[in-house]
Amino acid sequence: MSQAAPTSQINERSPFHFLIVRPITAHERSAWDTLMATHHYLGFQCLVGESIRYVAELQGRWVAMLGWCAAALKCRPRDTWIGWPQVIQWQRLHLIANNARFLILPDIHIPNLASRILSLNLKRLARDWEQIHGHPILLAETFVDSSRFAGTCYKAANWTYLGHTRGFGKSSHSYFHHGHKKALFVRPLNKKALRWLTDPVAHPHLVRKVTPMKFTKKEIDDLINSLKALPDPRHKRGLRHRKISILAIAICAVVCGARSYAAIAEWAQQCSQKMLQRLWCRLDEKTQRYVPPSEPTIRRLLHSIDAEAVDQSLGGWVRGLFTGEAIGFDGKVLKGARREDGSQVHLLSAFVHQEGITIAQKQISSKSNEIPAAQPLLEPLDLKGQVVTADAMHTQTELARFLVEEKQADYCFTVKDNQPTLKEDIATLALNEDLPPEHETIEKGHGRLDIRKIWTSTEINDYVNFPYCGQVACLERYSENLKSGKTRHETVYLITSLSPEKATAERVLNLNRGQWGIENRIYYVRDVTFDEDRSQVRSKFGPRMMAILRNFAISILRLTGVKNIAKALRSMAAKPHLALRLIGI
Repeated sequence: MSQAAPTSQINERSPFHFLIVRPITAHERSAWDTLMATHHYLGFQCLVGESIRYVAELQGRWVAMLGWCAAALKCRPRDTWIGWPQVIQWQRLHLIANNARFLILPDIHIPNLASRILSLNLKRLARDWEQIHGHPILLAETFVDSSRFAGTCYKAANWTYLGHTRGFGKSSHSYFHHGHKKALFVRPLNKKALRWLTDPVAHPHLVRKVTPMKFTKKEIDDLINSLKALPDPRHKRGLRHRKISILAIAICAVVCGARSYAAIAEWAQQCSQKMLQRLWCRLDEKTQRYVPPSEPTIRRLLHSIDAEAVDQSLGGWVRGLFTGEAIGFDGKVLKGARREDGSQVHLLSAFVHQEGITIAQKQISSKSNEIPAAQPLLEPLDLKGQVVTADAMHTQTELARFLVEEKQADYCFTVKDNQPTLKEDIATLALNEDLPPEHETIEKGHGRLDIRKIWTSTEINDYVNFPYCGQVACLERYSENLKSGKTRHETVYLITSLSPEKATAERVLNLNRGQWGIENRIYYVRDVTFDEDRSQVRSKFGPRMMAILRNFAISILRLTGVKNIAKALRSMAAKPHLALRLIGI
């Protein structure tokens, strides 16, 4: 194991073939942060955005440290050199990494060491970034304080000098002038870097990949502690099974495909003694065996526990892991569930577009509808800088103001007959009659040919009576059944607070399509894979609790990289211990 810092002077004649540059391990992060904060002239607090910490070792000892993070949001010399329009910049900025920190540790004086470290680091940077963050890096940048350094090591490592900055810094959402102009150096990491950064059509190699998540011990401890903190509705007298045990069993059983209280109880009965011990089951003092809870015990707790608290606990834990850049919400009626007054149970859920995971859920009052429940659903969520999508029912001025003014988010809504004046204003533009589409997709699959065309406009931004309008859009959908020959044509109108600089026609189309992800990736899985509509759990908090457990199971599987939920459930059912390993119990 290498040491966190050199304890003796390294021989200056040590050959560079002993030099290794590598990312730090998890247990080395504290030492890395401490050394950087102590010895770097700027100090150190954190790396912004996606980041990687590197260490350079020579003969087994640390000689230098490097920190890479997200690129500068705006930099005129860089952006002029690349030559990309602002709309492309917003889409490709994640393909640039900033060398925010480079430190040669004290008492290390080896000629040409810095340039050699930079060279070795750049050879592996793009590969490491893609493995950790799911996408490659095309360009490296760094800012050098000319009053302290000449940037010699960057010049020696073939970096290109682009000029000096104007001496501005960014704090939160505003810029301030600090007067310290810095020299900007860049280094392409691919021969086609400039071409790929400026090409209007993204190269397939640059599409972000979803990296399967492995939960850390702290994340698992947070989940367990949040479940333990839930109030227990049962009377203390006569309790034989702990609340955490019943909830853990219910979660693991649903991950294995259990659809009812009886199935959860049967799953627990089939667990080994070692598994029951890990699930905090009761130890019978006479037999010295762990006893799982029975079906009535499981049913009583899940019927009576505060479903709202459970939803916030599990949803909050998932939100802490991943939030995404686009959040949608939609409602679903649980067909088999009935309240005491005979009305059906109606749930409103918020989900992450890209990942297809549910992060919040609210039960709608029997005497109300989805519209009043939207703001209470979104209120506890951190939506700053994100885009919220919804169907036409939620195209409401109050919700738009709430998202932009209070949540500092953007919206992308469908416009239909519930906003007749707005719909007529957009239709009057006749965007799809004379102009070619700004973006078009053609997809063939599942026996169907789908064509989508979209046009956008800012002509009526100041005219429409809808708050914070950034642009409107006309979307044409054409679908043909290849077997029967039947066709379907539909024209849809959209409104969004995103300006054309923040959202191209392609992005607006993708946001609209992402809204349907809750139907295909969550509701369909619950209806078909978990057979939710025929569930026999019908009363009290039971239906909502089972929906919470199904949402959580889907989220856990998706976060850990599972593509086929049904296949994963079959694997878990065959080897139930995998469910405990998946969750980290």
